[in-house]
Amino acid sequence: MHQVASQAGSLSIERVVFFQPRTFAEDNYQTTTGHEQQWVPWAALFLAPLARNMGLKVNLIDARVEPTKWVERISALGPTDLLAVSVMTGHAIRDSVRASKIARNCGSKIIWGGPHVSLFPTETLEQAPVDAVISGFGYIPFTHLLMSVREDKWPQQNEIGLLVKSTNTLNKHHTPSKYVQVPLDTLPRPYLALVEDWAPYLNPDVAIASRTINLITSEGCTRSCTYCSEPRMSASTWLTRDLSHMVAVAKDLCARSGANGVKLHDPNFFHDMSRAQQFSRLFAEKISLPWAATMHPSDLDHASSNYLDQLASDGLVRVLVGLESPDPAIVRLAGKQYDPTGIPELAKKLAKARIRGMFTFIVGWPDADPAHYSRTIESAFGIRDIWEEHQAKIHFLEPWPGTPIYRLLSRRGFCFPQTLHEWANIDYYQAKYAMIHDPERLHEIRNANRRLSPYVNA
Repeated sequence: MHQVASQAGSLSIERVVFFQPRTFAEDNYQTTTGHEQQWVPWAALFLAPLARNMGLKVNLIDARVEPTKWVERISALGPTDLLAVSVMTGHAIRDSVRASKIARNCGSKIIWGGPHVSLFPTETLEQAPVDAVISGFGYIPFTHLLMSVREDKWPQQNEIGLLVKSTNTLNKHHTPSKYVQVPLDTLPRPYLALVEDWAPYLNPDVAIASRTINLITSEGCTRSCTYCSEPRMSASTWLTRDLSHMVAVAKDLCARSGANGVKLHDPNFFHDMSRAQQFSRLFAEKISLPWAATMHPSDLDHASSNYLDQLASDGLVRVLVGLESPDPAIVRLAGKQYDPTGIPELAKKLAKARIRGMFTFIVGWPDADPAHYSRTIESAFGIRDIWEEHQAKIHFLEPWPGTPIYRLLSRRGFCFPQTLHEWANIDYYQAKYAMIHDPERLHEIRNANRRLSPYVNA
């Protein structure tokens, strides 16, 4: 801690600059205009009010919408700036590292947060050019960090969700296993003024609207899917924001951006069916635009026709349903807890309500019959045969650390990436892991996706 302590008295942070790296997903999430879908950087908008309440200035640099200018803007930072980077596992790590190195050379402090940090807090602190990392939901540890900054100090010890870089050897036991929970309704509303130009975040979506923008009303997940990193990242907690507040935010968001459709990016929006229904009615009353959300297949199975009809009349036009596989054995392995033999009925139920479904699948499961690739493709096209407005998409399994699938494969000697550089190459459309994937199936899956989904440029 000697280096940090020696700087504590001279630290003077005046501004927090939120940085959103590029995701390099244009091949897999391309709009009809030929551009990669760009979604609102909600992490920055949710955290910015905390900094403003501390008397700090806030700015946003989004490399996705400033591909030729972001390096210049990062290079203009100085010792009074704190660069806050949101990092996803995969290609986004590349820009995160580059921006952090530039900012560090300018004398700025750097913190990382986001999905990758939540999975690898200690490893990220060791390997990344950062001064601290924040894992989990981030609200409380970010507030603690800002409280120190306001007093011209830098945190000198680790807290739950916050790890600070030290000259001493890192103690592995400092890695948080659980994150401090905070009622989202006690937090200030997102600071929409952080975004100066909303046009880049409007996406043409054939299933929703020509100018679709995204929104988040809840975070985390309590489900027990064995392959998914969301429960690990959120400590199996589901945090919800007040719906009347979020509908007001949505109204403001649509007015600022000129959006004519809204896509909810909650990990599992219909986890509480009554809450979803309340949102639907409020949204129809206050905004009355087409909208889309996520729905677990078991929730769809239990949803009545009247319930779906009401949602449709309130403007719901599409739901994302993670089916994972048509094979019952694989569904059990995935921990999905629904009967896949009923997939056609789920598709018919949505079609009857005139609600489009985006049904997602995963291939490359350990010990799965090689024929499961073709059965998955067949199931996906079977859904399209039920209603041509339905969509489907097939991913390759990525065993994220901390999941039961990861632990299973680790016991078998599976070699996972160990460094930031290695994790930066992850792409679950490219069948990276030969131990569980058949590389020969890559083109077959991508060709199927090109016909099944409007978001793939195979």
